[in-house]
Amino acid sequence: MSTSPALSTTQHPTFHTQVDGMSYRPEPITVIAALSHIRSARKSPKNVDAVNVYAFTSRDGIPLHVVYIHYAPGRWDGVREVIDVYEIPTAALTDL
Repeated sequence: MSTSPALSTTQHPTFHTQVDGMSYRPEPITVIAALSHIRSARKSPKNVDAVNVYAFTSRDGIPLHVVYIHYAPGRWDGVREVIDVYEIPTAALTDL
């Protein structure tokens, strides 16, 4: 594990969600929970339109994996569109 100050403050994944265009405050999440949610979404093609994974570098120079999940309409009652985004520092994945 790196001792870089920038990396140590962003070591944990962050979960962002948007429901019908309304964004909610980002929430910290464990790597295990993030991976579990992503696996679950990939196994639910009936409820999920897309699961996309992108690898890039953040503005701070930290390598990240960003996972975008778009849920199919009808997944939840009274909701038209749900999008989940996970920002996972690559170092957090390799520390497992």
